[in-house]
Amino acid sequence: MEMQQVRYFLALARELNFTRAAESSNVTQPALTRAIQALEAELGGRLFHRERNQTHLSELGRMML
Repeated sequence: MEMQQVRYFLALARELNFTRAAESSNVTQPALTRAIQALEAELGGRLFHRERNQTHLSELGRMML
């Protein structure tokens, strides 16, 4: 787990929107998505439930927060 991944996680948990979280983190949305996916792979589960126009924390995401 890298500190940058944690920062991206916190931004996404705050914004609940990948585009806005990427903008607030000064990275591209694909870069933020890849970092979150790598963090999820490392932790062994999804941190966010991604639905069409809605993103919200999973149980693992709430525990990490």
